[in-house]
Amino acid sequence: MTSILVVSERYWPDGSGAELASHLIIDILRREKTLKITVITGSKNPMRLPGVRYIYEPLLSAESKSLPLLWLNTNKLIKREEFRKILQESDVVYVPGFMFSIIPYVKSMGKRVVVHLHNYVPVSYTAVILAPYEEHKHKIVYDNIRLECMRDVKHCIGVSLLWWLPMLIKKWVSQADKIICVSKRQADIITDLAPELAGKVEVVYNPLPPELINANINKEINDVPTFLYIGGDAYIKGFHIVMSIIKGWRSKAHFILTGINNREIINVLSKLNDKDRKIEIYPRLNRDKVIKLHSRSWAFLFPSVVEETFGYAVIEAALSKTVPIAFRVGGVGEVVEGTVIENFVINVYDINQFVKKMAFISRLSPSEVIALGGRIRDDVLRKFNMEVIRNRLIKIFKQ
Repeated sequence: MTSILVVSERYWPDGSGAELASHLIIDILRREKTLKITVITGSKNPMRLPGVRYIYEPLLSAESKSLPLLWLNTNKLIKREEFRKILQESDVVYVPGFMFSIIPYVKSMGKRVVVHLHNYVPVSYTAVILAPYEEHKHKIVYDNIRLECMRDVKHCIGVSLLWWLPMLIKKWVSQADKIICVSKRQADIITDLAPELAGKVEVVYNPLPPELINANINKEINDVPTFLYIGGDAYIKGFHIVMSIIKGWRSKAHFILTGINNREIINVLSKLNDKDRKIEIYPRLNRDKVIKLHSRSWAFLFPSVVEETFGYAVIEAALSKTVPIAFRVGGVGEVVEGTVIENFVINVYDINQFVKKMAFISRLSPSEVIALGGRIRDDVLRKFNMEVIRNRLIKIFKQ
């Protein structure tokens, strides 16, 4: 019996795609009879899986959103007798979030460590890298400062003082026994910037959500082309590109935008509404509500301008029979390679081609859109071999 201890500041349904992926991986591992899993998390109400022990630990609470404070709490955690006992009884410690500060202590206890990287945090302060990487690899610190200063003064001061944090994280992560990356593109970028990690990296695609694999997807689209965008007003998700497209759109269409909380932006979008161009605005929605929006959407807009590690949102759109139109960033082009979606993946910043793909979808009939969505879903289900993903994960954790 191999005992796995998961240490994570967040656990699904808290968080986003990274936390969902970690939850699905634990769901896969817990079905292996020779594995026993305990989760210590700062989330008060994790989605519990049968046979998995969950322990709420306030010291891991991510509510402060301050990594240095979170890491300082590690010193308090390792002094607790209960934690020491659980760690002593564990064979492997799995770090799927940001609790890298615990790695040196775990290694001093002679335990194996598996780190799961859903971002670029060992090589980038913001955990993202602007695309294309080849044009930004020598100015990542500058890009991080620019991105943080675009947010507000507080973030600008933070990055100016703590730009060196990735070097500390890299030092901690380098002590892990295995480092899981979620796409080859992500692995290539990280090992190019941190060659010392190369021998420990394993590429394992994120599992597909079972509820979407097994769902009977019913599209309820009308005769007005409907485009869904869920990236909020974030620059890195391409909101500025979506805004420019909406402003220039001249044919009949319906745009659904989620994650928009800024009142000024909401007012600007509201003024763009007219008889042919309807804009529907929502704040950040939970995943179930987003999936419901997919049921009435023709296409999913994903103009991200960063090297996405995987592109879960694109895969979920495809499984929902919504046609993804995306920039070829990070793992996106890789995970859709060999599928119909490839025809709708465009080089980053090629806005003219992006609009042409939207126009192509607009010219289809609702029945043609539904048929295309069905082909896309079938392609993705064929591409992702869940048994291969399962076997790779079990091999990593049982080594």
